[in-house]
Amino acid sequence: MEPFPKNSILIYEEVKAVKFFLWTFYIILLPYDFIYYFLVPYFNKGTMGLPEGGLGFFFHIFLFLLLPAAIFLVRRGEPEKVKYLYFIAFVLIDSINNFMIYWGTDHEFKSGHVLEIYFILFSPIFVNKRFFWTMTLGFFIKYSLLGFAFQSPKVLVPMGLIIFIAIISWILLTRFQSYINAITAIHNDLRQKEKLAVIGQMAAAVAHEIKNPLSSLKGFTQLQQEKDKGDDQYYPIMLNEIDRINSIVNDLLILGKPNTAVKTPKNLENIIDYVTSVIDPHAQRKDITINLDIKEPYFLLCDENQLKQVFINLIKNAMEAMPQGGTITIKAKPGSDHVKISVIDEGCGIHPDKLAKLGEPFYTTKNNGNGLGLMVTKKIIEEHDGNIDIQSELDKGTNVTITLPTTQKNG
Repeated sequence: MEPFPKNSILIYEEVKAVKFFLWTFYIILLPYDFIYYFLVPYFNKGTMGLPEGGLGFFFHIFLFLLLPAAIFLVRRGEPEKVKYLYFIAFVLIDSINNFMIYWGTDHEFKSGHVLEIYFILFSPIFVNKRFFWTMTLGFFIKYSLLGFAFQSPKVLVPMGLIIFIAIISWILLTRFQSYINAITAIHNDLRQKEKLAVIGQMAAAVAHEIKNPLSSLKGFTQLQQEKDKGDDQYYPIMLNEIDRINSIVNDLLILGKPNTAVKTPKNLENIIDYVTSVIDPHAQRKDITINLDIKEPYFLLCDENQLKQVFINLIKNAMEAMPQGGTITIKAKPGSDHVKISVIDEGCGIHPDKLAKLGEPFYTTKNNGNGLGLMVTKKIIEEHDGNIDIQSELDKGTNVTITLPTTQKNG
């Protein structure tokens, strides 16, 4: 889940986790040391007090001196650094304390603090794998070095305990991450649907207002062209531009209206044949060959006109990616209850960063594009219970694969 881009919500959640970490850290530190060094020896008739030769109460004072630094980091907007600060400081102070107590003495080495377990068990709260591995490996290396320095096999016990606690913590961490990733995916999906709904409503309203005057404009332009038969320079350009606007309006209407498609069983090959017959003259002028590889009939429960529009959009995109000419291959691959139709070109390809954004509202990789074509294509395919997958490699081409459910000829 990390690293996340910084934003106010994530910083707020990190601050809450850090505050919880800090007050539990000190609540565990003081009672544990009081019980371990004073209460237990009192009942066992042992020697009360902190170990001789060590830092004594300076161990706790140094840890409390970390609070101003933690507050400074939180106010600076870098709460994620607090947990690393406390971990590194604790390991250093505890290691110095151990060396002061045991180095150069005959005392049998025994060490360990409940805060080490607390650090590892608390790491899932931060939902950060890097912090988890930093702590786990850090404590493991610490005991390895202490065991080597003091020639003590007793470090194997805390090392084994660290591994055991780390396994539990890892399970919790992965579950937290899985849960948060699921929530994030749902949130993004809802945002995308809300965005498309708003765009759809706006598109329908705009298209409705444009459609009627556009028809009148085209009619009057054609009428004027008939009157000025000697002037063929500007009227064809005007009519082509009106047709282009009309095409955009039709795309807006498809985005804005609910699914009202009338679906009947249609032969996929007939649909593809019609589309290629319409586009082939234009393809030949661009030195582009369209190859069909459909070896058997596939019947789809579909709105024939909408699917024709889908394949026209995809083939036109493929042609625009090959300004120097080339080959477009359209092939169908059968499945148990579906068919995969691939439109493959030999064009310039799409950069991975741009590929991830295809289909977003008004996003386009073309200089004169409006970003509606692929949105319309995806909407139509989704309304036919299918899906679309786009694979591309720079300077090698793009493969757009549509998966659609098949049906019997008689429905």
